[in-house]
Amino acid sequence: MVIAVLAATFAQLIDLATFARMVSEHGPRAEANPFVASLLMDHGLQFVAVTKIVGLALVVGVIAVLARRDGVNRHPRLALAVAACAVAAGLFGGWTNVAVIL
Repeated sequence: MVIAVLAATFAQLIDLATFARMVSEHGPRAEANPFVASLLMDHGLQFVAVTKIVGLALVVGVIAVLARRDGVNRHPRLALAVAACAVAAGLFGGWTNVAVIL
């Protein structure tokens, strides 16, 4: 499960890094998600970065609770599914950001 959490974290940080580069080169209007673009225009890149990290912490917490080892209500497959979705979302976001940069 540690590898799954690390993969999800890495993928999400790739998305954040490519997002910051994309925005620095093309401006906030390059972001396809209107909610994120609005946050960026209203509050700046630092706010979006902190929001992304808080969301990532929430996802890692959900994975940890679902995969806990202490007992009764373990759901390791669901934890892996959540981690896989986080990895897929991060890689897709990073890929689309790179596509805009290029």
